Parts: sequence; C-alpha cells; structure tokens
Amino acid sequence: MIHIDLNILDGDLDFNSVFEPSQLTQAQVIAQDIKHRIIESGMLTRLIKLRNNNSIAPILTELELEVEKDDRLKPGTIELFYNSDHTLSIHAETRQYNINTQAGSI
Repeated sequence: MIHIDLNILDGDLDFNSVFEPSQLTQAQVIAQDIKHRIIESGMLTRLIKLRNNNSIAPILTELELEVEKDDRLKPGTIELFYNSDHTLSIHAETRQYNINTQAGSI
C-alpha cells in the first residue's frame, strides 16, 4: 500500500515554495495519523497542569495503548515519552517500511 497525504502543520495545510499543498509519504503519513489520533482522543487535556508522575503515568499508558491500535506499527516497538517541556514524543517501528518513525512533539 502506498501512503500519501497532505501535510497538516499547526492544524492547517502546509504549502511549498510555489504555494502548492506539500505532501507526506511513507512513514511520515503514519506519524501524522498517529499524532492526529492522539489529539482527537481527548486524552491530552487530562495531562494539563499535572505534575505528579503517579497521575501522569496511567494517562501515558492509555495513550500508548491508543497508538498500539494502529496496525501499521510493529507491536511492542512503541515508546512514548513525556518530555520535561510537557510535550509528548512517540517512537515506533513501522511494519511496511521497517524504519523507526517519530510522531514528533505533541
């Protein structure tokens, strides 16, 4: 299966130098889909103002399980990190492209 999608940046289309919508391919598409899945899940709002690791850990586990639902990723390769600047970083290995993809900071 070929993965091609429009690049969404900060909730809007991203345009290239000649003002055409820029495209994502392969693992970049999967990473963008994961990012949107997490945003649309509504779980991120539960992390707002939490500082206690005991309160944050269960939400991160739920987010990791949500990411695991994507069958384009290899099970067991998903790593979710809660960064010191209160952003999330996700690393996972794709099935089709056999590369490690990063969903970026959310």
